[in-house]
Amino acid sequence: MESLILIKMKNLAVLVSLFIHLYTYGQKATVTFLDESSKKPIVGLQIFSENGSCIGNTNATGKFDLDIHLLQQGGIKSVLAYNADYFSLEYNLNEVPSFIYLKKNEAIQLNDVVVKAHGLNDYYTLKGFFRSWQLVNGKLVKYGDGLVEYHMPYATIENDFDTGVKNFFTNYRTFRIDSIKQKSRIIRISSLDEYLSVSFLPKNDMLKRGKNYLKVEHIKNNLGDLYDEGKKVGYVIYDENNIPAEISETRSFEGDEAIKILFWKFSGKSKQIERWTGSGNTRRPAYTFYSDKKMIKTNVKGKFNSVETVTEIFITDEIITDNKIPEKYKSFIDKDRSFYRSNYWDDQLVNHPLPSEIKSQLININENKNTY
Repeated sequence: MESLILIKMKNLAVLVSLFIHLYTYGQKATVTFLDESSKKPIVGLQIFSENGSCIGNTNATGKFDLDIHLLQQGGIKSVLAYNADYFSLEYNLNEVPSFIYLKKNEAIQLNDVVVKAHGLNDYYTLKGFFRSWQLVNGKLVKYGDGLVEYHMPYATIENDFDTGVKNFFTNYRTFRIDSIKQKSRIIRISSLDEYLSVSFLPKNDMLKRGKNYLKVEHIKNNLGDLYDEGKKVGYVIYDENNIPAEISETRSFEGDEAIKILFWKFSGKSKQIERWTGSGNTRRPAYTFYSDKKMIKTNVKGKFNSVETVTEIFITDEIITDNKIPEKYKSFIDKDRSFYRSNYWDDQLVNHPLPSEIKSQLININENKNTY
């Protein structure tokens, strides 16, 4: 009788173990993202939640580990496969396939441009579309987008703090919700607000700007790991000429007193991506991405707001070989005003679709007065 009970208990333990395994398997999934044409893995593909929060990115083999249960605990219902070079795809969490093939957006592919030699004091012009949004506890509270012209010097610039790049914001619109209190302080993290931080377009890539501390190791098949003092912080993709074409760096703020941000275990996290094109004195950024997460203390004791900001700049493939100043522009963006003369966003948001919840929430926040 006792042996029979032991057998039944063992069988029950096996069944429980099997159930736990199946439950865990059903709550987690590894998704591989591939180029539809070449079938090659897409490295560094950004994964967004439907509300516009950056969850992470694919690894060197195009894979991303999707913890469905953890995301659902954070109130996430769907995820968006997002990349500046591909058409975005959105999936419900319970319907994400194991393999996803993305089609390249040929309309925004950059082609190299041959430019005649110019004097060291001359400039060429790049045009771009930028956008930025800010989430507080997963809800959209600020949004802005617009058109900009960057006048880039042909000369090699070594001073990363004074690059000579000039900004001309020709059209922009900004939105905000008025119910969020502005008076708050940030815990152990920089108090700078990264929202609409598009005034800086780098003249040098991240490796040159960070040449004193960033190192690239384990380069294989044009892909290398980015390190800072022995800690892996990102990756570098090289072109056929062994020049960095894409650089990604992720920084985390950790510690014993770290406060969780939604379902992340860090008290702060930032991610920066740069894509570069061209060579010589017209080597230039093609796309920049920056996301920043942090905790902000409120006036209520023991209560914090999770704040996340995402900012992007998309540069067109057109090089204008002069530095003619636009007829009407702003040198800096007034975050409390709009400034535009046409619905430029109609076309831009077709080529660069927003996460679904960002688009839908725009009707719930207030556009600032247009002062064009």
